[in-house]
Amino acid sequence: YLCKKCTHLPRFICFLFFFFSLPLKGYIRVLLALSSFAIFQKNLVIFCVFNAANQLLDAADGWAARRYNQTSNFGKILDQITDRLSTVLLYLLNSNVNSEYMIAIGLLMIADIGGHYIHATSCLIAGNKSHKKIDDGDILLKLYYENPAVMFVSIVCYETFWISAYVFKVSAEHLFIHKLSYYTLMCSIPLAMFKAV
Repeated sequence: YLCKKCTHLPRFICFLFFFFSLPLKGYIRVLLALSSFAIFQKNLVIFCVFNAANQLLDAADGWAARRYNQTSNFGKILDQITDRLSTVLLYLLNSNVNSEYMIAIGLLMIADIGGHYIHATSCLIAGNKSHKKIDDGDILLKLYYENPAVMFVSIVCYETFWISAYVFKVSAEHLFIHKLSYYTLMCSIPLAMFKAV
């Protein structure tokens, strides 16, 4: 009745957990990102829910992979691709409605993709098993990658910043979502800037 791997969970629950711990969550994240992009003009609430679910799945996937030793090179690559995909879609939406900042957003997008690629590649060349282990280097980079709480909150604030910036720009001023997006935008700025640096 109890799972041999977990020893404290029923087999069915353990099966469901491990089933959803596999790259399936990565594929669901891609679908959520693309679905939010498809619906962004029709329903801002669903757009926000899809993006929030995408980020929560990212956090749950990473935690589960490390906790239950389900990491793989494929999973690491899929995670990086889905992270960049969801963020790039937010960059594109924001550059579309904030055309005066299109070049700045484009440069930030290039720096984001390039920075992650260079960091992941240099860790791979150095023989590190994870891009989250920083032996020598910048103290802020070390703080970001080696402290899960700092990383989690920074990523949440960064994604919240871009979602809120978009919703604030396109929603009518009298709507609650407009006011909420303003406050989430203001609250997310400090850690969003930290992550961007």
